[in-house]
Amino acid sequence: MTQLGSLDVGASYIKKLKERVDELQRRRSSVRALDTLKGHTSIPTPTTTTTTSSGTGSPEEEKAWEASEPILQVRQHDDSSMEVRLICCMERPIKLHEVITIHEEEGAEIINANHSVAGRKMFYTIHSRAFSSRIGIDVSRVSERLGALV
Repeated sequence: MTQLGSLDVGASYIKKLKERVDELQRRRSSVRALDTLKGHTSIPTPTTTTTTSSGTGSPEEEKAWEASEPILQVRQHDDSSMEVRLICCMERPIKLHEVITIHEEEGAEIINANHSVAGRKMFYTIHSRAFSSRIGIDVSRVSERLGALV
């Protein structure tokens, strides 16, 4: 084999390794985001401190996960603040402005809203607090309305 031919083989090998690393990083971020949404995280929160680890799943598990229904989680930290986590698929996206509108109509002020996409999934995390700490937020009402939205 000539020196030029071995360089082509080496470059091809490195390119394939980089693609594999990128794919594995995408999968890892998806799994971490899903674990976080389901409350499985190593970061302490008011409701859970569970740590889980998961390896790469089979292609069938990944397809089932991608085709799953939207996941909604609403957590109340105290009487005047809450966190909403939402995962939906790209085929049936949920508009962030609709989620924020529900918060505002129920008396919550958005502190922070994050949106990310990993694979075919969209991840939302929204932190909010009550406009008035004396009134608070009716978390069950927010949860009910968001559930109807998803």
